[in-house]
Order: sequence, then structure tokens, then C-alpha cells
Amino acid sequence: MDRSWINTSRISDVYKKGVEDFLQYAKRNATVINGTYYCPCVNCVNGKRLDIELVREHVLCDGFLNNYTSWTWEGEVIELSYASE
Repeated sequence: MDRSWINTSRISDVYKKGVEDFLQYAKRNATVINGTYYCPCVNCVNGKRLDIELVREHVLCDGFLNNYTSWTWEGEVIELSYASE
């Protein structure tokens, strides 16, 4: 999934669509606790759990973490490669 939207202007349609795609991904894959998700906005830094509408508001208003491209808090599994001996 293309995540270049993270570094675009928050008022652009590309950014807004990227946020909606992210939220859909989170809804499908994240572990939900009491209806809350980790918030990847620049202020919460995945340290707060909020309902999905507040996550949307934070990410649209405050911005998405620039370096958060592997969405591990939303259930994305990172594949590690091992050096062969």
C-alpha cells in the first residue's frame, strides 16, 4: 500500500484519502480494546488509545507521524530477513 500521502499537505485530497485508507486498515487489522485504537498523530505518537473518530480528527488536524510507515500498532506484521550462514 502506498504511504507517500503521509508526507503530503494535510489539506490535500491525497492526504485525506490516505487517512481514510489507514482508518479502514486499522478497523480490519488492529486489536481493538473497548472500541479504541492507537492514535498515530504527531501529539499522541501511538501512546494513546482513542475511538476511531477521534483518531481521524487527530490525524487530520495535527498530522500523521512522518516515520510511521510500518503500521505495527494496527496489526501489520513486519517480515524480518535473516542473514544466511
